[in-house]
Amino acid sequence: MLRERQKSILDAVIQDYIRTARPVASQELAREIGWGLSPATIRSELLRLDELGYLEQPHTSAGRTPTDKGYRFFVDHLLTDILLDSEEDAMLGRAFAIREAEEFIREFTKTIARIAGAFAAAGVEDEELFYESGFSEILGEPEFSEPESARRFGRIADLLDERMQRVAADLDQDAERIWIGAENPWKEARQYAMILSSWTHPVGFSGTLAIIGPRRTNYSKHKAIIRRMHKF
Repeated sequence: MLRERQKSILDAVIQDYIRTARPVASQELAREIGWGLSPATIRSELLRLDELGYLEQPHTSAGRTPTDKGYRFFVDHLLTDILLDSEEDAMLGRAFAIREAEEFIREFTKTIARIAGAFAAAGVEDEELFYESGFSEILGEPEFSEPESARRFGRIADLLDERMQRVAADLDQDAERIWIGAENPWKEARQYAMILSSWTHPVGFSGTLAIIGPRRTNYSKHKAIIRRMHKF
């Protein structure tokens, strides 16, 4: 287990990296956290987090970035629950007010992608209804700036309907799974973070939702979406 100071530093690094997509240096961390710790102490703790596998240093002179293990610890132990703001909550409410399945799945998926700032896909169980939205959101992230990265993600999106159906069979009602990087059983998707959850509409039809983003995705916001969705 990590000591409290190590947890706080890991949390600060991940929060900063999620926000900026830039490796986090010890000097800027010392300025930001303001705990009275010297840069030397912070460097020592960062080195220990490297050794434990929670952080990595892409280049000798660069700052730190989280590993899959670091993100997993963050999601399981450090993540702060948040609520959707009033506008986001109202958007989701308007989607769930739609009673016809085909119109609902289209508006629901578009709404999720917009709130999450990520790619979203949803399907209705036992029906040939599947919709994807959010290419512009995810392709605007720095991780997808290279054309090959965009093409690679496009190939994954093309297969998402089939893959979701395979995994959805094992999901209980209102269940969710979060895969981070190499945890994903789908080999081609191991560069991303993926949240998969079942949902049920008030009129009775149900299905599965996937939210996909870079590994530094906004986990707090995505979990808030899932929690609110399960209350309709």
